[in-house]
Amino acid sequence: MVRSEMGSTARGAGRSGAQHAMAVNETIAAFVLGGSAPGAAGGVGTVRSWSTETEFLLPGGKRKVRPDGVWQAPEIGVPVLMVEVDRSTMTPADVAAKFPRYRELFRTKVRDNDPALADREPADRTVHWWRRTWPGHTRPGYPPVALVVTGAGPVALANRQEAVADLSADCWRGQWWTVPQDDNDGDGWREYDDAVPIVATTLELLAEHGPFGPVWWRYGRPGRHSLLDALENPNNRAAYNQRQKAREKKARQEHREWMRTLACADCGDVPEEESTWHYGPDGCRMEWTRRPGGRCWTCHEDREERLEREAEEQLETARTANAALRPCWTCRGSIGGKEGSELELREKARPDRLECPECVQARAAKDLGPLKLPVPTKRELVAALVSTPDDPWWEERVLHAKLYPARGRRV
Repeated sequence: MVRSEMGSTARGAGRSGAQHAMAVNETIAAFVLGGSAPGAAGGVGTVRSWSTETEFLLPGGKRKVRPDGVWQAPEIGVPVLMVEVDRSTMTPADVAAKFPRYRELFRTKVRDNDPALADREPADRTVHWWRRTWPGHTRPGYPPVALVVTGAGPVALANRQEAVADLSADCWRGQWWTVPQDDNDGDGWREYDDAVPIVATTLELLAEHGPFGPVWWRYGRPGRHSLLDALENPNNRAAYNQRQKAREKKARQEHREWMRTLACADCGDVPEEESTWHYGPDGCRMEWTRRPGGRCWTCHEDREERLEREAEEQLETARTANAALRPCWTCRGSIGGKEGSELELREKARPDRLECPECVQARAAKDLGPLKLPVPTKRELVAALVSTPDDPWWEERVLHAKLYPARGRRV
């Protein structure tokens, strides 16, 4: 047997005058009768719900675990609760050393004789003995253990509970899990399948408020809670899922707010994503990124097409206008330049322009200086008095003659 014969019920526990036994009796009375303070919650169960001096054999049969009390209250969802009463006569290390033995005890498995499992391997036909002894457990982890401390002042008892918690953390803390791919800032949760839930309180608080009052400190969880709330595993996967949902909700809200800043300047469309992939004419993958005050891809394409059409129309207008002007002095081609060239003028040439853009660039490359037109001859000047010369550069030639003296100038 993994578990020895149960001890007797607590009916006669009060007959002993031992201080520890009296503390156990007061603990049981607080559970059964409830708190003594006005408005305190009532108790639960009867004295027959308890057994004391119960011994459980550890594997090997030489060591034992003997809780001060074993409480069964399946009617409220607590199939079993092991209770340790500490009168502050032991060191915190000695008290904390009890909890690894509880975990060793709860880890023990026995053969499951369920006929439905007859075709399974022997290793798959085992079950934790405590689940078969006290069925109805719904929380992950092993049966809970309650630590009730007394025999000192409030500050000393608080420090004692914290010291025991620190020394026994390996038993109750649970295993930490994370999901690296989640955007969770390193957050995670604890699994309690191999953990012993430990709740702690003082006998004074328990007697004043009862087991359903806010007197229990669940190791690993801040604050004090009622017994049933304290038995709920803290920071478990469900709590993590809630936090993750809150983070995802916040991220979605921030994303929606950011997307609203990327509304298209033309059609007002709000994108679902910041970037949209598309393929260029040569098959290369390109990325179109939305920016505040920008446009969606459709409106961007429409705008580019419109600007391209307007540029073509403007170029055709400039070509027509430049073709009607005088030609380039040097190449005698259009003053706007060669059609389709990079230097072709996109607007009507200024009246004082004498060369096309290509000839201007060539002159600058050869460092020839500004173009100086030939000085009108005396014959041309006399003829101009009678009629306007048939020379499209006549006015510029006259002007150049005034700006650039004829002597020593190079044409």
